[in-house]
Amino acid sequence: MAIGGVLHPNHDVSQLSAAVDACFSTPLSCLSPEETSDRLVALTNITSRLDALRVETVAAAKAADVGKLNDQRNVANHVAERTNNDPATTRSDQLLANWLTDFPEFAAAYQDGTLTTAHLNLLRRKDNARVHQQMIGDQRCFIQWFTNVAFRDLDEVVERWLMGADPDGAEPSEQLLECTISLRPLPGGLGRISGKLDPLSFAAIRTAMNTEAEKVRREHKEAGISSTVGQRNHEALARLIARGAISTGPGIKPLINIVIDQSTYEETLEWLADPDNVELPVIDPAPEQGFGGRKCQLIDGTPIHPLYVIAASAKAVFRRIVYGAKGRRPEVSYESRSFPPWISDLVLIATNGRSANRICDAPFHWLQIDHIEPDSLGGETTLANARPLSAGDNGWRGNDTNRGRWPMPDAGSSRSDPDQEELEL
Repeated sequence: MAIGGVLHPNHDVSQLSAAVDACFSTPLSCLSPEETSDRLVALTNITSRLDALRVETVAAAKAADVGKLNDQRNVANHVAERTNNDPATTRSDQLLANWLTDFPEFAAAYQDGTLTTAHLNLLRRKDNARVHQQMIGDQRCFIQWFTNVAFRDLDEVVERWLMGADPDGAEPSEQLLECTISLRPLPGGLGRISGKLDPLSFAAIRTAMNTEAEKVRREHKEAGISSTVGQRNHEALARLIARGAISTGPGIKPLINIVIDQSTYEETLEWLADPDNVELPVIDPAPEQGFGGRKCQLIDGTPIHPLYVIAASAKAVFRRIVYGAKGRRPEVSYESRSFPPWISDLVLIATNGRSANRICDAPFHWLQIDHIEPDSLGGETTLANARPLSAGDNGWRGNDTNRGRWPMPDAGSSRSDPDQEELEL
């Protein structure tokens, strides 16, 4: 904002913050129902316009490469580092900002509050290469429709428009682009699978699952176990995946790595033997980083109940990892650029399966073990010089030691029992 001919950056944002403070100071109990309603509607409209302002600013921040200001590779990580906010929120804003560059009338309606983020994301998800130009030409029609139609009916409005704009639908090659599978972690180590399959893959998986589920049904019947179709499908899918991933010879990679300290494992066995007189060990759902303390978790840091570990023990391979005094790590140097598996496992255990960049939200399977001091600059392949980074952060950092200066956690610990078990399934 310019005041007296002088530009005062972000003075307008400061005024906005002050206005929000003034709103919080208003005692809501003094308002009548009508006044409360007006206030809620006004705040909802203002929030929509602020969304538009934030999306516009995200685009400007990307153009200005603000990530370099705090050693981050993109705008989303930059904002997360400064605000502790979910970087996925900023990434979503950036997707919308990129899409709006072709839709100036949508952008103007977004700024004046006529369209909301939900409206635009609905349109963005329906857009494709076949209808893109027609959607650009029909912006005013969409604005009118979205203004006069209830939100719950908008999806039907857009689908009817698509029937006229794209009556033949996607070709098979384009349909394949929509065929994806996602795995969403849930609390307690549970998970949800969702996605879309191409016709051939779906037919093959359905046939394989039905065949395996029938085997499960017979086994359950013989054992006197009552189970639903969904439960048998769950077990069938897990069996098929496990069999498909089995390999022989050196370098076998386990499907599951479980990390549990020896004391927790032994105490769980004691509880099973005498549950009336022995307490089940309690695991901290947010364990400290490093090698100390109680741990009962997947190697990606997901805490799990000790009874899951006992059930898995019947078909698991145990590896004992022994640390030195106070949990200090052993140190070995390798004449190799790649870290051996045991170092990779120790690094992941120490960080609870998290990136050294504390605001990185990349999934576990994207993590790579990085040389803190780059190998190309003489860095050793040792545990002390290892840390996990996402593939994106690792590639962005390269061998530039001025980028990505994220430290590993202190592995020291005062715990008295330095042993931990790692189970492989």
